[in-house]
Amino acid sequence: MKPAFDFIVIGAQKAGTTALHEYIRRHPEVSVPAGKEAPFYSHDSIWGAGWRPYAEKVFAFAPDTTRWGSATPHYMLGSLYERVNGSLDGRPEWVVPSRIMQHAPGTKLVAILRDPVERAHSHYRMQVLRGTERASFPAAVGELLRPEVLERSRRFPTEETSYVSTGEYGRILTPYLELFGREQVLVCFSRDLDREPEALMRRVWSFLGVAADFVPENLGRRYRVGGERKRAGWLDMDRLQSSLATSGPVRALWHALPTGARRRVDSAWNELNYRLELWNRKGGENGAGPSAEVERRLREHYADDRARLAALLGEEPPWA
Repeated sequence: MKPAFDFIVIGAQKAGTTALHEYIRRHPEVSVPAGKEAPFYSHDSIWGAGWRPYAEKVFAFAPDTTRWGSATPHYMLGSLYERVNGSLDGRPEWVVPSRIMQHAPGTKLVAILRDPVERAHSHYRMQVLRGTERASFPAAVGELLRPEVLERSRRFPTEETSYVSTGEYGRILTPYLELFGREQVLVCFSRDLDREPEALMRRVWSFLGVAADFVPENLGRRYRVGGERKRAGWLDMDRLQSSLATSGPVRALWHALPTGARRRVDSAWNELNYRLELWNRKGGENGAGPSAEVERRLREHYADDRARLAALLGEEPPWA
């Protein structure tokens, strides 16, 4: 078993991480979890349990000769999803990078960034699809730009409160770049993944230290494009899993299985859940974007952070 990750795709959410994960997982020299988003550093209970039980679960069948990696956009939310107490030390965006440095100081990090206004609108549409957001986009943005709400979303982000704060890439990437340095962090852009996917993947392969001439058969395919609606509204594997977990006979049967069999079932379930979630959406991101007024407010909000990001990267991001 390897002692740590060889690489991590840290996000950003709704910026092309699923496509990147799907391309990377095809490379014969790479091993990634069966489904995207298998967090380790961002969830206190998983982190507290240690690397071995995590690795035995998500890398149960991964050869040590391959590069082990993960694509987990949680790591760019800037804080933790779970907490023992309700407060942090004032620098929540440093928690995950500091844990990665503590456990895997030699790992390589990949960040893929999208125009933060487009990303915020796509994030909002995802929550509408899930049925957890009923406000209009202007109303949601107006609420999230209130100073006290914005500050709380940075410290305690949730899927419903981080439409705006997750796009503050300069703030979020600062600890990664200060701790790991530019040589260990590859920052790329979703625009390049859309327009020149082969060239971008060559950069990624070279950065990861694997054969750079590999071309995935699915290159160019887009994943998790912001769907308009679900194909099957009743299909919810997470809910089914939770229901099964409360069944006494099912729990007894599960614990009666040998450890190796449980790992195989768990891996297959995660893969099935992930594949069904990708399939269970219709439509695309061709609907109307944010209004000119909402876009203006968001551009003004992101102006200082964009300048901070440009200073970190030594170049302006493409949406500038």
